[in-house]
Amino acid sequence: MFVNPVAAVLVLIATYRLISAERRRAQLQNFDLLGAVLATGGMLLLVYTLVKAPDVGWGTARTMGGLAGALALLAGFVINERRAKNPLAPLSIFRINGLGYADATQLIAFAGFLALFFFLTLYMQNVLGYSAIQTGLAYLPLTFAIGIAAGISSQLLSRVGTRPVIVTGALIAAGGLFWLSRIPTHGSYVSDLLPGMLLLSLGFGPVFVGVTTAANAGVPADKSGLAAALLNASQQLGGALGLAIFSALATSRTHDLLAAHTPQAQALTSGFQRALLVGSIFILASAVIALRATNTRGDAPSAGPDRLPEPEPARA
Repeated sequence: MFVNPVAAVLVLIATYRLISAERRRAQLQNFDLLGAVLATGGMLLLVYTLVKAPDVGWGTARTMGGLAGALALLAGFVINERRAKNPLAPLSIFRINGLGYADATQLIAFAGFLALFFFLTLYMQNVLGYSAIQTGLAYLPLTFAIGIAAGISSQLLSRVGTRPVIVTGALIAAGGLFWLSRIPTHGSYVSDLLPGMLLLSLGFGPVFVGVTTAANAGVPADKSGLAAALLNASQQLGGALGLAIFSALATSRTHDLLAAHTPQAQALTSGFQRALLVGSIFILASAVIALRATNTRGDAPSAGPDRLPEPEPARA
């Protein structure tokens, strides 16, 4: 985890060197501080509660209180955005055709995609006996395949549009994760892991490229940062939601088998299988949602904010 701060410092230095002409700070007017606090607090509390729920229990007062508190903060954020003179996230951005569906596709798809890294890592280390270095090396073909698939899909966008690319990619990725959900206790990397990992990565490259393009289609230039932030928030929330749900399913299955005196390796593998199977269903569901997303061929966004419909000002 210490890699992230180093990367952030390097990016920060490069940013100041590359955009030196933009160093002048613009004066903030009517900054939506309350909206920023409500949105950040609500998202943090929601993600934290979802991640901790499998450990403390879904029906406990801590989990229920955390979820209720998160929903209250996010509801307050929505109310604030409707009334603020200069809202942090104008709700009118969701009037752009397909933006909400693109974000929902990202949320559901990434929930399933995260299951790959989390549960396969546990499987390789706790069942197959891989070291941390061996596990990391096992993912290298996947990263290369995602890069290649993303490059090919970016060329296809101008021909067929984002919707076919996203749906096809999600179907391929769901098939790859379903393949991985059949991992055996005494599995082999070449025959049991690598084919499914490559298939999933070949599908997810197009999904990420297509969703990113669709989420920014028709968004005015001055709102492109907001659209990107919404897409990133969908990804983070999807990862936390998927991890919480799949961990609960895998843990429950493993505990039941261990209570029945099933060997530990077999019990762990069965739990991982169930989590990966549900993850493939999530990715399949994202393909259905993507049918409502914007079908664009990467057209440039509008130059100004005049094309984004704004809500009518609140009346006293």
